[in-house]
Parts: sequence; C-alpha cells; structure tokens
Amino acid sequence: MTTHTYGPGPIKGYDIGPIPMEAAFTSDFPLAAGIGAADVQDIVDKQEVERRVMDVRTGMYAKYMPSRIDEVAGRHYTGGRYLFETWADVVDYERFTSQELEFEPGVKFWSRPFFQDVERFVWRVAGAHNFLPLDAHHVSRFERFRYEGDGEAALERAWGTVRDEAGARGLAAVWLLHQPEQRLIGLHTVATGLTPADLEAAPSLGALLPASLAPERYFDRSSRILSLWLPKSRLAGGAPSAYTSAPLLPLPSVAAQEV
Repeated sequence: MTTHTYGPGPIKGYDIGPIPMEAAFTSDFPLAAGIGAADVQDIVDKQEVERRVMDVRTGMYAKYMPSRIDEVAGRHYTGGRYLFETWADVVDYERFTSQELEFEPGVKFWSRPFFQDVERFVWRVAGAHNFLPLDAHHVSRFERFRYEGDGEAALERAWGTVRDEAGARGLAAVWLLHQPEQRLIGLHTVATGLTPADLEAAPSLGALLPASLAPERYFDRSSRILSLWLPKSRLAGGAPSAYTSAPLLPLPSVAAQEV
C-alpha cells in the first residue's frame, strides 16, 4: 500500500481571537485493556483514515483528540473535543456517529468493542477563544461540573472573566460550555509547552465559575493532543490535520489519497 507521511504542514483558516461557534461535542473513554503506548502509531493511522469520513460533516470547526496513557493502570484514555457552527450541526453529528456511521460492518461507531464506557455530550458554547496559533496547542485539560439553578445567563456573564484569566495565564485556548438539560458545565483549556501533569497541577479556571451555581467538579483529565482535525484548513488548501505533540507522539503513515 502506498503511504504518505503527514507532517504538520501549514495550518490555514484559523485565527487568534474569539471563535464564533455555537455548539460543541465531547467524548471521553478508555480504550480496551492492552491498548497502550506501543499501539499509538496504529491509533494515529486509523483515526487519520477515519477523519476523512468524519470531518466533512457540516459545521465542524476542529477536533482535538486527547491521549492520556496511565501506565500503572494499563489504560489509554482518549476521546474528542469538537466545536461546531450551530446547534443543528452538533445534533446531526451526534446522530450520524451514533445511528449511521460504521467502519466495521454491522457495528455502529460508538459500539466498537475497543471503545470502553464511552461518555459523550452535546454542549452549547458560552464562549471560546484562541490566544495562540493552533500549531502551539500541545496539551489540553477538560473538566466537567454539575451545577444548580439557571446557568445559561450566569455563565455567559462569567465568560469574560474566564477568558481574561486564561489569557493572563498564557494559555493557548479556552472554551466554556454548558448543558442546561443535564445542568452540566464543560471547561476546555489548552496550553503550550507544558506536560499534562503541569496543566493538571495548575489552579483550575473552574474557581471563576459563578458561586450562585454551586458548581461541583466531577471529571478532570489533562492529556497530550494526539491530533487536531482541521476542516477549515483543509478547505483552504492547508493541512487537513496536525500532530502538535510530535515528536513526542508519532506522525501518521496513511494512504495518500483523500476521500
């Protein structure tokens, strides 16, 4: 099979500043036991091929694919953090991946046996901002909080404070998400030049969430960014994906032709 190595290439179409997206999608799960550091190249190859079917969905801005390997527990944790232009776009993506998409005949995407205990959510975006170019996005932290009361207006008011503090800390990006139906808050922070342990040890921006909501954090995971899917760059003639943790994590070797 002819192969082509994807380098980081020029990333086009992504600006520093506010990200005008209305919706987000996240997933988190461990891979089946035994899929560890030695299998990262295979994972990179597989997801790069599958990207060609998935990143063409309407409204996708970008996907961050996290990678956190717990050598003690022997588990590899991954998932995705996506932004979409509209709520209709993210609902359609959730429907497509859960009800239609099959890479193995007869097996829906989220029912693959090597995906374990998948948690996935659709979110509304209170605010999102890039402080640094995407090729400087190396590690990410995703936190989920439960809250009480009416959170939408309170979180939109708090967004400016969260954004400004993220910028003051030198972070690469920050997203503030909410799920009013389940009373959940999502906080996605991205950093440059750090390890996951560094980012996880930093004080959480969750301290800036409105006290009136009584936010309770119940999920917190920092990870290297295994890959970035970049549909806007692809459409602009730039890199379709990027591997900002390379050479710490491998670049993919995949079939040259695009689908």
